[in-house]
Amino acid sequence: MARILLAEPDPAIREFIAGILAEFGHDVMTSANAIEARVWIATSPFDVLITDLVLHSEQGVNLSRDCAAIGIRTITLTGREYCADQSEAAPPLSLLEKPFRFSDLQRVLDAVQDPRTPASIPHQTSNAA
Repeated sequence: MARILLAEPDPAIREFIAGILAEFGHDVMTSANAIEARVWIATSPFDVLITDLVLHSEQGVNLSRDCAAIGIRTITLTGREYCADQSEAAPPLSLLEKPFRFSDLQRVLDAVQDPRTPASIPHQTSNAA
């Protein structure tokens, strides 16, 4: 399974997602913001970064792009529709909209870990409650 860094500002959501990912068999480390995430990234290897689109210290999309540049696959979560004015750059390569089913998250994780997967993973939406 994957070694995952989860960057999510909301403690309840962070703990819930981390718990589910751990039940899926993943090794999960968490951070509340991009600063903590960058410390983890500098000191530990990760297969996948899962980050919220909006972090308190900076946009999660910036963290995603920086991780992708060093070879860490990324999944960006959002509870809002992505709008171009949220960032000067294009939307993240892999965007999973909240609410989502955890089976959707696992499917995206499987795709990001597969070396045959193209760099751009299709935008995922869900109508889960």
